[in-house]
Amino acid sequence: MNFFCRLLGHTWVPKADDPKIAWNTTKKMAELVMTVDGEPRLYEECARCSEQRDLPRTGHAAAQG
Repeated sequence: MNFFCRLLGHTWVPKADDPKIAWNTTKKMAELVMTVDGEPRLYEECARCSEQRDLPRTGHAAAQG
């Protein structure tokens, strides 16, 4: 933890990690199919010390699971 974070508190900035998307062909080699690797992640990161914390899931995203 940074000295300024101890003194003044963290400065949280919202961030997001997007999943990696790959486009592959089908067995017939005529169509493209999207494959997604991972899930989107919403979190906050301190601008000073880069500490991260997850955001609580609320609303529609929490109802889906």
